[in-house]
Amino acid sequence: MTQESAPPPLQDDSGPLPRPVTAGKLQIAPRYLLILLLPVAVLTASEYLLGTFGDTSLLVQGVELAPMAPLIELDGRYKFLAALFLFVAVTITLIAMFSFELYARHTKKSICWTLVGIVGVILVSLSFSTFEPDWMPASFESQSLLGENLFRTALGIGNLPGCAPGGTFEVACDGMGAFFAMKYLLDHVNILTSLAAAAIIAGMVLSLAEPVGIDRRSKSALISEAMALQNAQESTQRYLYCAGVLLTTGMVLVLSWMKWPGALIADPDVRSAHDHVVSSLSMFRGVTYTVLILSFYMPVSLILKVRIEQFKQASEAVGETRLGRTLEGFDIKRIASMEAFKSILAIASPILASAIGSFVDLSVFQ
Repeated sequence: MTQESAPPPLQDDSGPLPRPVTAGKLQIAPRYLLILLLPVAVLTASEYLLGTFGDTSLLVQGVELAPMAPLIELDGRYKFLAALFLFVAVTITLIAMFSFELYARHTKKSICWTLVGIVGVILVSLSFSTFEPDWMPASFESQSLLGENLFRTALGIGNLPGCAPGGTFEVACDGMGAFFAMKYLLDHVNILTSLAAAAIIAGMVLSLAEPVGIDRRSKSALISEAMALQNAQESTQRYLYCAGVLLTTGMVLVLSWMKWPGALIADPDVRSAHDHVVSSLSMFRGVTYTVLILSFYMPVSLILKVRIEQFKQASEAVGETRLGRTLEGFDIKRIASMEAFKSILAIASPILASAIGSFVDLSVFQ
């Protein structure tokens, strides 16, 4: 009876590969966190365009409410709450997923650098939605772009138990009715939105983190590096899909409250004209979100592609050409593949959501 022994490392592709070595946790180079500045730049440019060239003091003329306005308002309110509930559930899930991966797979130094970048992204994001700094040209809240007088008039008729005498928000509500509910809930959800968006962006950038403690001069270490590159590819796709889900559900929420007061307008011509403005603004938001995804997905994918090509060359130099065969990275030749189609769909999902919500009345949130 003979004893089995592990085969020695081979110099060609004819036998099994050497076993991978054990690597430490992942470490991100601080320079890669500069990619976080790209989505910040996109968001700043988008909101600056709206504040400078949009009409942030729109007054909707001839606002007369429909006879059944209280019921119509309540219908829109419940749809808004449903969309809000869904969006909050998605954001919490994505934040939890990112937090677990960050703690489990990365070094303390990598975690600290990442948290610094996340805080910066959150502060910029909240400056447009909650803080509203004086240095920007105008308010960027969508009700200002769609006629705040309409929102206050239409939603002000809503009966809010929290605004009733003795209610939780009696003083803060100040007779604003459902308009206060919308403002209050959105202001608080914006914190979750900013945190979830920063987590998704940081998770994508962390795909570029490398394992600590690998000696790349050995063949077995090449196996470990190949596994790390494969995991990086899967991570970029995972966070791309997460970004698509987050921003698509975000578009559903945005559409639900932008369309909320429009249905209460009695004059069909005014209602139709206002609905067209809502559709145009939602399309602008959809385009912005799609460019936002591209701003952090494309740099990470291209850097990863360069790494993979360098790894292939290194593996070929030591006779291990098989290692790089499953590592494709970003390749325009794969544009017709199902994987590429899913990536394109994830990138364009905010535009698709805004288009469907604007032109096809199929959503239960409208």
